[in-house]
Amino acid sequence: MGLAADYASSGLALVSIPKGMKGPRSLGWNRKENIVCEPGVASRLTGNIGLAHAYSIPTPTMALDVDDMVGTKEWLAERRIDLDALLSAEDSVQIDSGRQGRAKLLYRLPAGVQPIRTIQIEDPATGAMILEFRCATSGGLTVQDVLPPSIHPLTGKAYQWGGNGDWRSLPEIPAELLAVWQEKVKNTAGRRPSSLMTQSKAVDDSPRQRARVEEALEFISADCSYEQYRNVVWAILSLCWNDAEDIARRWCATASHRFDEENFQQVVASHDVSRTQTMGTLIYLARAGGWNG
Repeated sequence: MGLAADYASSGLALVSIPKGMKGPRSLGWNRKENIVCEPGVASRLTGNIGLAHAYSIPTPTMALDVDDMVGTKEWLAERRIDLDALLSAEDSVQIDSGRQGRAKLLYRLPAGVQPIRTIQIEDPATGAMILEFRCATSGGLTVQDVLPPSIHPLTGKAYQWGGNGDWRSLPEIPAELLAVWQEKVKNTAGRRPSSLMTQSKAVDDSPRQRARVEEALEFISADCSYEQYRNVVWAILSLCWNDAEDIARRWCATASHRFDEENFQQVVASHDVSRTQTMGTLIYLARAGGWNG
């Protein structure tokens, strides 16, 4: 892929993604030693490619990932940030997936700023994610976003560059946006789940709720992106049922050609009930898959 070599030459760190998928499948893909940075190596990549934010040079990159345009506008406006102004800025660089009501802006972090933990903003009413500040994991490993001309697994169309700027010269994240992100990270740093917090996320273990969860999971494919796979597992664990892990494993195993027990255990071990996906996530994804429950 010739464009991949250009990306690497411009300091963008890359990760290899199987064709037709939205995320890597190899264990340890998000570790620095497994990232592609050399143009010669990048030129030999096939399939889809992703941007490994935390390891890009000379400064890390990040993505402002908008899943819900209306919800994001309202959330940012409450913090005196105009999403429309960000999207229409002269130097804005966007990744266009072709999906309506969504957007993704790319920025570089300021010099001297280390990779920042990814933060997800959810709709308090539904639990569905509306916005994500994407860069690194809580452990300092990278997260990734798919780059053009990779093929979107749902639409079958190529991702495209958008915005008024040029990906070769990514703009620095606006100071006010960075401040909001850092404040959210600060407010969640060191937070430990209390018994009250755990109870507030738990779902009543009743026959009705079990039937609802089982039916919803039938409409969520386990043959999905890594991010969605992780979010579904975490959402099931958030139910706080005694057999939640077994339920999650059975769902993952419906894509038997991709199930890996070691990776599954890593996702389970990384679950944090203080900032987990919830039942609302399952409902949102199931309805996106055609469920009318």
